[in-house]
Amino acid sequence: MTGPSPARAAAVTKPASLRARIRAAARGPASLRGRVTLGVLVLLALILAGLFTAVDVALSSRLHADARTRLTDRMALAEQLQGTLSMQRLADRLRGDGVVVRLCTADGSACATAASDAPPPGAGRRWGSRPGRPAMTRTAAVPVETAGSVIFVRQNLAGDQVLTLSLDTTQITDAVQRLIVFEVAGGVLALVLAGFASARISRAALRPLDDMTTLARQIAAGDRGQRLDPPRSDTELGRTAAAFDAMLDELEAGEVRMRSFLSDASHELRTPLAGLQANAELLLRENPDREQRERIAVAMVRESRRAARLVDDLLTTARLGQGLPLVAERVDLLVLAGTEADRARSLSPALTFDVAGEPGLFVDGDPVRLGQIVTNLLDNARHATPRGGTVSVLVRRHGPRVRLEVSDTGPGVPPEERTLIFERFGRGDASRSRHTGGAGLGLPIARGLAEAHGGQLTYADAGPGATFRLDLPAAAG
Repeated sequence: MTGPSPARAAAVTKPASLRARIRAAARGPASLRGRVTLGVLVLLALILAGLFTAVDVALSSRLHADARTRLTDRMALAEQLQGTLSMQRLADRLRGDGVVVRLCTADGSACATAASDAPPPGAGRRWGSRPGRPAMTRTAAVPVETAGSVIFVRQNLAGDQVLTLSLDTTQITDAVQRLIVFEVAGGVLALVLAGFASARISRAALRPLDDMTTLARQIAAGDRGQRLDPPRSDTELGRTAAAFDAMLDELEAGEVRMRSFLSDASHELRTPLAGLQANAELLLRENPDREQRERIAVAMVRESRRAARLVDDLLTTARLGQGLPLVAERVDLLVLAGTEADRARSLSPALTFDVAGEPGLFVDGDPVRLGQIVTNLLDNARHATPRGGTVSVLVRRHGPRVRLEVSDTGPGVPPEERTLIFERFGRGDASRSRHTGGAGLGLPIARGLAEAHGGQLTYADAGPGATFRLDLPAAAG
């Protein structure tokens, strides 16, 4: 397996897309308040435009339909009254409500007209009826024609008479246009009031963001102890403020860890460097004999190796946090444990190393890094085990995983220190101090490498000594 894992790649992609959305939002108006206000005004303008358009279209259609119905009703009334009234009286009876009446003979020799600007002579008002509007009984089935702004109907009546009823729709158009003017004026006023109210409301609602900006500037100026402390965390801004506080806590803790790491690393490097410096100065100040020069050279080599190993451990620790590239191979864990036990046996001949387990238990992983895990566990065990003690390695299957256990007959690790030993530069009790062990990076590196292989490294309370348990996914097949 090479490169970052899919989960890590997804974790990198999500912040990238989040940053892209933030940059896209920043291209709008200068402030979030302005964007909210503009969005509200645009939405309100669209709603008002749609509502006013629907009202105008519906009203215009209704008024024109009423005008056409008025003409057809008058034509039906004319058919009922024809023959009972004279031409002029019939024309006067049909006029009103803007209807213009023209009743002529077929040859045009006689005509009677009546406009709607005056009431018909002698027209009385019946109780409960509107003046100038005749009673309607039915609607005539005659087509309504249009000539410009005038609509009209024409019908041949009995007695060779031609009746024409017309109505000018200019008043309807003017009424609709006046309504549009009122709607535009009212809409502009509503938008102004809505913009003012939206600005005030958004200013009050987004005030916590201004507080966050002020707090961020105070923290950037050096006041790292400031926090928002939102009273409620069940709202959008409350959750944002809580996440902001959590981020500040994590950054502050990370800064403390980084300072502690640098301090511990400097402290660990100081010892081998001081030894190298002392031995080098001894060679420069004195003229030692051959045997003494050899002892000084051996000491310098030992200290330089110790410094080199510490630098390698620091580099591995840094790479673990960035995603360590691994080479995938099929590894026999029992064979690997035997090889590393032989190396540890040559370094500590006073100890007994026992390796046992089931043969043919394979895992997929990087053999170099897996060997580093087993090496760190064996080094930790042999440094903690007194002379004549035993270090045992057991490899066996545990469900779908392969388990490797490294046990020693040393003093073990007290319960209160079992989490400390997996922290960088954490050593636990005195038996695992700098003088007998390493710098406190072996177990943290081993756990990080195990997790990089999809496994776990834990401390198991399985005996008088210390037992470390490594679980790795078994290879397929």
